[in-house]
Amino acid sequence: MKKSNIYFIPLYAALFAILAISIRLGFTDGADRLAYLFLRKFADAGWLEGYLSSLSRIFKPFHATIIFIIVTVIYYFKKDPHFWLYTIGAGASLAIGTAMKYTFQRARPDVEHAAFDGYSFPSMHVLSFMVLVTLMFRLSRNIYIRAVLVFLVISMMISRIYLGAHYLSDTVASVIVIALILHVMEEVKTRYSG
Repeated sequence: MKKSNIYFIPLYAALFAILAISIRLGFTDGADRLAYLFLRKFADAGWLEGYLSSLSRIFKPFHATIIFIIVTVIYYFKKDPHFWLYTIGAGASLAIGTAMKYTFQRARPDVEHAAFDGYSFPSMHVLSFMVLVTLMFRLSRNIYIRAVLVFLVISMMISRIYLGAHYLSDTVASVIVIALILHVMEEVKTRYSG
C-alpha cells in the first residue's frame, strides 16, 4: 500500500460519522425512501424477487460466516503470510457491525410486505458478505471472478433494500465499514511487513 493511502483511513471514518449523524438527524430518510420505492417498481418481475430472496437466504450472516471459515482454512493452507491479519480484520468487521447494531438501535423499515426482527443499521448481510468477498479477492486475481463478486455485492445491497429489511443508508454504511477496516489492515501490513 502506498504511504498516501493512509489518508483513506480518516476519510472513511469521517464518511461513516457523517452518514451516522445524517441518519440520526433524518437527513437520509428521503434517499432511503426513494431507493426503496424505485426498487419496488420491479416487484412484478418474479425472477427478480426469486433471485434477490435466494441471495439473501443463501448468504445469511450465519451462512456467510461458515463459508468464511471454509475460505479461511483454504487461505491458511495457501501459506498466505498475511493470513492472521486478514482473519483478525474479518472477525473485527463482524464484531464491530454487531456492536453498531446494538449501539444505534435503528428500527427496520416499516413496509407492508416485510417484517424483520432486530435492528437495521448496519446491514449484517452486506457486511458479512463483503468480508467473504474480500477474502475471495485475496484468493483470486481473475478479473472475471472479481467482476462476478462485485456484481453479487451490489445484488446483496439491492436485495436487502428491495425485501424491506434495510435502508439504502444501512447497506452503504456496511460498505464504508469494510473499506475502513481494509485500509487499516493494509496500513498494518505495510508497516509491519519485512
